[in-house]
Amino acid sequence: MRKILTLFLVLAAAQVASAHDPRTVAKDFSHTLAVEGAGKLTLSYKSLHWNEPTYNSAKKNEQLRQRLIAGVWKKIGKLDTDFDVVIGGKQVAKGSYDLGISFGANDDFALLLRSGSTDLTIPFQTAADGAEVTYLSFDIRPTSDTDSFVLEGRSGKFRCTAELKVPYLAPHDHK
Repeated sequence: MRKILTLFLVLAAAQVASAHDPRTVAKDFSHTLAVEGAGKLTLSYKSLHWNEPTYNSAKKNEQLRQRLIAGVWKKIGKLDTDFDVVIGGKQVAKGSYDLGISFGANDDFALLLRSGSTDLTIPFQTAADGAEVTYLSFDIRPTSDTDSFVLEGRSGKFRCTAELKVPYLAPHDHK
């Protein structure tokens, strides 16, 4: 009887999961910065759906926030880079990293990178002045400096940025 009940519950859960509205399921995105002579930096991620009530609840409840970050936001994609970069003032060695996001009670967002025993938390500069964005999106844009870019993440009303520097592209003398 216990096996039949377990099978029924598994089938019911599968049916509910397959009936989920595909318009609210995270889509997969990828952005690549190619640097001639150095390689590529690729940011791949799940574009999570913004949920204002859940976010507001998590801001007020440390335990809920930590569960949400650990269960959902800690690993939403990958950062793969063929060259060293500096993001938000923190050195990121070339390699492959799990990519995630964290946030605190004061709308303080950070980029999470993890590779083996290396854990990096890179604080974002955050503004809450934008139009609401329904799905998480990232962008990498050039600046006026040859070695600097802007990494921007947007979700809900938040716009989060960090400087991304490519030391390989830094001004240098040619022989």
